[in-house]
Amino acid sequence: MGHKYGVIFLYPTKVGRIPFCCALILTLFSLSLISEAAPTGQLAYAVNGFDENLGRFDWNLYTTAIRGTKDLKAIPLNHKGVYPAWGREGELLYFIQWHGGQADVYSIDPESPKNKKRVTQISGTYRFLTVSPNGKKLAFNGWTMEQLPQDNQIWLLDTETGEMEVMTQVPHFGWPYSFWGISWSPNGKKLAFSLSRPGWLEHLYILDIETKEIEILTELNKDFYPVWSPDGQRILFFRWNREFDTFCTIDVETKAITTLFDVDKATGYWADWSPEGDYMIYSRWGTVYLYDFESEDTEELVEIEGSVFVISWLRDIRILPVEPRKKLVTTWGDIKQGGTQ
Repeated sequence: MGHKYGVIFLYPTKVGRIPFCCALILTLFSLSLISEAAPTGQLAYAVNGFDENLGRFDWNLYTTAIRGTKDLKAIPLNHKGVYPAWGREGELLYFIQWHGGQADVYSIDPESPKNKKRVTQISGTYRFLTVSPNGKKLAFNGWTMEQLPQDNQIWLLDTETGEMEVMTQVPHFGWPYSFWGISWSPNGKKLAFSLSRPGWLEHLYILDIETKEIEILTELNKDFYPVWSPDGQRILFFRWNREFDTFCTIDVETKAITTLFDVDKATGYWADWSPEGDYMIYSRWGTVYLYDFESEDTEELVEIEGSVFVISWLRDIRILPVEPRKKLVTTWGDIKQGGTQ
């Protein structure tokens, strides 16, 4: 009742309506700015370049905290490593490190990265690391030191026990096949991966972790680096073409492919979804860009000397995305917008 009479009191004369309307407009405008929230989170990536602290030219790990889209800095972790992948809540950062001709998976605390912990009990040749949504399993491909390159398969590793299990039995016929990316589904039940097949084609597949059955997603193309969307409905991937390459998404149920945009070839592209699925980040050499799916605008986030290799976006649970977003947009002139295939 008090609220009712308060509203009536604001309208006794025509003069009183003007400041009320102005206040209402300003309030609605402020709410519209808040609803258009700036992305936040943590990026982790490897950079091929010279690190002064390490004193060598190598793959080194970096992170970048996103607070809107200005003044972002690349923070070196001073660890040699590739294929960074965040733990469930960012308490750990997993990566693969090469040493003496072999590789192992390690973890570090990104807030205090001095000490690292070896995760794999068996050394090998491992690539394309991904963490399960609950943080209890790691998936990667490769072969152990006791195996041959032809034995390249997908492995699961239990982070608590360190036990490793082979998940695939891809026939090699004496020829080593290469995997080109692995991504965990948000429900934790499936893995999307790319695998080269005879004819030098790379197809996308889905592996059911419980049954170990494999479903093919794409054929007759070179498709790389699948990344599952946060809602589980689409998979982002990179398609090779003769004159240019293309970022695409595929609907997991219908297998309908949507082209996003074309890019120039051989410039080191890697991508990941934002935690809410409304943006994607991708790299081009040593620059990381933000792509808005709704507006199709592209913004430059951070630039670093060297070449970015694999990039992973973690939601920052400590900061809610409520700041108004300032649109500093750089739309690529040479990007060709595509339609649905």
